[in-house]
Amino acid sequence: MKTETPNRWKCAGAVLCLCVLAVTTPAHCEPLAVDLSHHRIAIHSSFTGAEVLLFGAIRGTGGGDIIVVLSGPNQPVVVRRKARMAGVWLNRSEVVFETAPGYYAVGASGSLDDILDTRQREANRIGLNNIKLVPAGGVTRGSVFNKYSDALLRHKVNQGLYFTEPSPVEFIGTNLFRVRFNFPSNVPPGIYQAIAHQVDDGEVVASGTADLVIRKTGMEARIYGTAHDSPWLYGILAVVLALMAGWLASAIFRRT
Repeated sequence: MKTETPNRWKCAGAVLCLCVLAVTTPAHCEPLAVDLSHHRIAIHSSFTGAEVLLFGAIRGTGGGDIIVVLSGPNQPVVVRRKARMAGVWLNRSEVVFETAPGYYAVGASGSLDDILDTRQREANRIGLNNIKLVPAGGVTRGSVFNKYSDALLRHKVNQGLYFTEPSPVEFIGTNLFRVRFNFPSNVPPGIYQAIAHQVDDGEVVASGTADLVIRKTGMEARIYGTAHDSPWLYGILAVVLALMAGWLASAIFRRT
């Protein structure tokens, strides 16, 4: 017997409920009904990544398009520019972004350009170019800001945490839809939010959200918590462990 069978029945039941809700509820007074196959993901020592399925039911009798944005957690990010001086690479300047998502992915039932115009995509923060990046330290938007924001986006894409192409949204029958998102092994822990939009004739007519929590477990969680909550203690422990490792290696080599 496969252990995934209960989850399949759970997802099937949730999808059935969403379908009934979409058919029996007036379209003008209810938000878009969406849910996730998992609401919690644990990062452990053998974690190699995870897949999450978002599913939902459109309002009305069918038709239109679906766009889903999954992002989080929002945290400050520092982007530094290095320069080579006397053969050594040194940090020359930096820009601090007050908040930026650690992960960003989009799902769509078609081309984003065909579903929504530029104004609507910007208003709903759909697409990498529309991620809200707020610089700190008096940096104004302009050529300098653009260089650092572009560098941040490139770095996240190279890490596999930002996606340049949307995942395909699949329709099941008239009202149901689903889309899969993949998390790499280096996905940051925190709170994530999925926002699904139903689009009719180039306008967002309904939206729904679902939350996801990714947490470290076991020894990884204790090390991560110490490093972030008590960095001075983490630094002391790291130095002590390094000294002990050096002493142990020296003792072994003396005996041999």
